[in-house]
Amino acid sequence: MRSNFLRLAAAAAATALLAACGGDDDETPTSRLRAIHASADAPAVDVLFGTQVVAAGAQFKQASAYAIVPASSSTLRVNLAGTSTTALSATVGLAANRAYSAIVVGSAAPTAPAGQALAPVLIDDDGAAPASGSVKLRVVHGAPAVPAVDIYVTAPGAALPAAPTIAALAYRSAAPASGTSALQVPGGDYQIRATVAGQPTAIAFDSGKVSLGAGGDLLIVAVPAASAISPVSLLVAPSTGAAFEIKDTRAALRVAHFAPNVPAVDVFLKAPGEANSAANRALSGVTFPADSGFLNVASGTYDASVALAGTFAGVLDLNGAALAAGSSTSVFAIGLLNGSGAQALRLAAFADDRSAVAGKAKVRVLHLAPDAPAVDVVVLNGGAIAARPVTNLAFPNATSQSLELDPGSYTLAVVPTGASTPILPTAAGATVQLNAGDVVSIAAVGCLNTSTGACAGGAAFQFKVLDDR
Repeated sequence: MRSNFLRLAAAAAATALLAACGGDDDETPTSRLRAIHASADAPAVDVLFGTQVVAAGAQFKQASAYAIVPASSSTLRVNLAGTSTTALSATVGLAANRAYSAIVVGSAAPTAPAGQALAPVLIDDDGAAPASGSVKLRVVHGAPAVPAVDIYVTAPGAALPAAPTIAALAYRSAAPASGTSALQVPGGDYQIRATVAGQPTAIAFDSGKVSLGAGGDLLIVAVPAASAISPVSLLVAPSTGAAFEIKDTRAALRVAHFAPNVPAVDVFLKAPGEANSAANRALSGVTFPADSGFLNVASGTYDASVALAGTFAGVLDLNGAALAAGSSTSVFAIGLLNGSGAQALRLAAFADDRSAVAGKAKVRVLHLAPDAPAVDVVVLNGGAIAARPVTNLAFPNATSQSLELDPGSYTLAVVPTGASTPILPTAAGATVQLNAGDVVSIAAVGCLNTSTGACAGGAAFQFKVLDDR
């Protein structure tokens, strides 16, 4: 009798416990959902699924932790943080026992083209752990102004293979596609490079060596980058832990021949202590006042050398130049052949600030004319001096801060500091058209006196306008 009572009591208790927990048959199916903020110009946002907050106050390049949400169809809303103002909404359906990532991409600007406006990208993953010793990867193209890219995942330093790891990945697309199994590779060191689709020499991004640890489950989003080196960086959102960024590791280098009495030259960029050779010749036959434009090179320490065209004997050297990842440097050959003192032939390096200013043109001025005195840069109006935006700029210096000018057409000239004449390069000045968003360097180069003295036979004084974007 006592044993029957105990069995009945235990059964009743178990029934009550199952009822309290809802029981397997009554449980609501769930999914996991996280939000990733990948819009460069959108403010902080809250992301909601139905009425449930998935992310609160997420900033650009942040990912939330996974939230447990009902496996159902509901409205995904992106609100301005702390408000009920909805910037974006979409109806999405979530299946049970899946891991979803809602990525906010595009531009919040009202003038953004329709195809680049703020939009959601929903990625569906099985949520399973990678195989032993492997790392799980999925890549999303989230940079609206960047065309389709080919992505190469290789051993560090390896040449690009004939076929990309991921081909022609278009904006708002994922590879492998949402809902399919993610890519798995052995954990280890890799190099990730992106090129314009179908153009393997047009490298748009280079990660350098990155370590992808075994056991990782990584969603990688290419996001817009405010960089002179690459239009994108990689936002890596692991399944657990905070998101982190992989930036392009290259540096930008520009070389120009601004030595007015020096013939054509070859330029060499090499490892420290290395001799000039055909293998490290970066530019050939550069004549005054030509420039190379910006070249993206691996960050590191270099020796630079200039030799007369067709030779290896350096006439100018700049050794131990450190080019940091993400930096931009202009190296100019200045001075005079057989010049002495301040006019000695040399290589001069200038750090570049290539960031644009909204609604303005940004202008740096450089005095690189070896026989010219200190000058004022003036704006002419009808032949008369209307403004002196730069004063007392001496050879071989640049303005310490760039000018921020309204868009328009400017007639520029230089005069000796404090004077009104002579106006150079001509009495009429030189007209420069500046547009909003332009970033330029204007260099005064060449010789004032090409008949006698140290500059005899050199190229005449002129303005050289360099596009710094």
